[in-house]
Amino acid sequence: MTKDNLCRRNWKGDKKCAFCHLPETIQHLFFDCTYAKFLRRSVHILFGIAPPVDMADLFDIWSKMGTSKHNTLLLSAAAALCWAIWITRNEVVFVKCRPKTILQVLFRGTHWLCQWAKFQRHEDRREELVQAARHLESSAL
Repeated sequence: MTKDNLCRRNWKGDKKCAFCHLPETIQHLFFDCTYAKFLRRSVHILFGIAPPVDMADLFDIWSKMGTSKHNTLLLSAAAALCWAIWITRNEVVFVKCRPKTILQVLFRGTHWLCQWAKFQRHEDRREELVQAARHLESSAL
């Protein structure tokens, strides 16, 4: 749960985002935080895909942008980047480690994207996901 949800359940921890220290909500963590914005802008600049503004935009509108094949790949990439934000945030909040840099979160997302690519049925789809991940990494550097 995000910190706003934890607080509604009487959690006494810090209510601020682990990355930028603004109040943490699901909207903030995945769309409004500087970390999330950097990841989304990177995808926008490299692939020409408009950054989503909320969950409905990310998982509904994005899923209808192109061909079925394209949408599956796009949603896999979006999920990998969200997963990278989530697990990094959980390390900071619950393991009390220092926040990672934006690039570390990006590389964590590309790592997961390459791992999840292995689950694609078709070799060409696996390769497209891996190539997208490598393109994100090289462009970020």
